[in-house]
Amino acid sequence: MSAPATALAKAQGRRIVVVRLADAAEAVAFLSLAFGLLLVFFPVSFPKMIVHGWEQGHLVPAMMLITLLLDTSIYLRVTHFHSAKPGMVGAACLGALPLMIIGGLSFLLQAAVSHTLSIDLPNLQGRIGEEILAHTYLGLVAAVFLPFMMIRLLQGFKPTNL
Repeated sequence: MSAPATALAKAQGRRIVVVRLADAAEAVAFLSLAFGLLLVFFPVSFPKMIVHGWEQGHLVPAMMLITLLLDTSIYLRVTHFHSAKPGMVGAACLGALPLMIIGGLSFLLQAAVSHTLSIDLPNLQGRIGEEILAHTYLGLVAAVFLPFMMIRLLQGFKPTNL
């Protein structure tokens, strides 16, 4: 076997995971459906549970855990489907980005609640609950979708030499 043939065999042996944004979009659709159904069937208790979790300080770690598990399961499903080996860049993005996104958005949520409290509106508790609920949903969606977008962006910079 010649040297180029062995390099070609090594390149064919290790398959690279190609992450499509459709995989993440499918997970976001199911997440949105679940969130919407919980709001429809439990219109009082579900938002109250989220607001209570935020007041007790349990909401952000729970969101971090949910998004980390969801992103990991999507990535492992894609690697299993393509019979490929997970890459280090993908694992690093999925390990760090959801946590950083949720952590960063928690500061944004705190700022939004502080702003709502400072402008003396009627039904203040209801407005704060709506802010927390909206930021929770958007934070979950962002933490599921953005890491896969980052992986897809980084896949464009793969080296040409093997």
